[in-house]
Amino acid sequence: SIFVLYCIDSKKSDAIFEKIAQSTSSVLGMEGGEEGEEAAHGLEEGKFHGRYPHSLLTLFYPYTMFRDIVLDQPINDTDIPFFWHLHNSDELIIKQILTQCYGLELIELNDMHSIQKAKDVNLVSGLNRNKHVITSPFIRETAEIFTTDNFGRMMCFFRHPLDYDIHPSLLEQHPPNDNWLSRLLSNVHDRKIEFFDLAIAKQVVRQTCLVGQLDEMKVSIIRFQEHWGWNYTNGMSKEEGELCVDDAMMGNVPAETWMDHESEEFKTFYKTNSLDCQLYEQSRSAWRHHIQTIIPWEIQLSRDEDDDEDEE
Repeated sequence: SIFVLYCIDSKKSDAIFEKIAQSTSSVLGMEGGEEGEEAAHGLEEGKFHGRYPHSLLTLFYPYTMFRDIVLDQPINDTDIPFFWHLHNSDELIIKQILTQCYGLELIELNDMHSIQKAKDVNLVSGLNRNKHVITSPFIRETAEIFTTDNFGRMMCFFRHPLDYDIHPSLLEQHPPNDNWLSRLLSNVHDRKIEFFDLAIAKQVVRQTCLVGQLDEMKVSIIRFQEHWGWNYTNGMSKEEGELCVDDAMMGNVPAETWMDHESEEFKTFYKTNSLDCQLYEQSRSAWRHHIQTIIPWEIQLSRDEDDDEDEE
């Protein structure tokens, strides 16, 4: 997010900068004080704070452990796929497709103990991006298992807040609240959520997520496959593979909720969840942009070869 100050008095200026600093500390999960202030500027020892750690335009740790889904192409051989399953129904469908259609092995980190163990043993260093996918409902905690030797590349599905089907493990950690997803991504749980918190959540979606949409599930899945260069398992042809995807989706994709936007019911819902509604629109925008900016693996390779020839 960008904060602009227009010729205002020093007291107002100080108040705004204090608010920004508090928000930054919240994202990093830190309190105030000298140590917190230093960390908020990307200087915390042992943490990777991205390419531009002193910029307000960058995401902060742990999101810096995810690749920029658009700019960091081609995919590095050391990058590890991470499927963040925020919703129950997405988890069931996508896991079936990853294993039965693409023959991938899932590393399921469904609780804090397994996440901590994966971090302690540097699990990602022994994984193969063509064979393994890490899955978890916990985005921030799982981000910390990745390293600067093995960054994560995240895939996730979004849906309108009317259709949230939040994973029960996440609800145990963070009970239902207004603008629930914006709070989760910006790490704001104990105070009123503000517009600049939404900006952080939007940046997470825009920068780190290979976005899938509930109403475009098959197209999204095929996009994931082509981007990673995954092949269908057991020698399946393209037609057989897509049929495998169809079978996994059949009867399992939940219907979307339709509501009159002029109704009092929707107005009340929107008033409580307006930031999450805007975050959903950001995910829609990112999905459309990915039509042009998410490059299939074969084209990534050919462009990389062309760049090598130009350097020679």
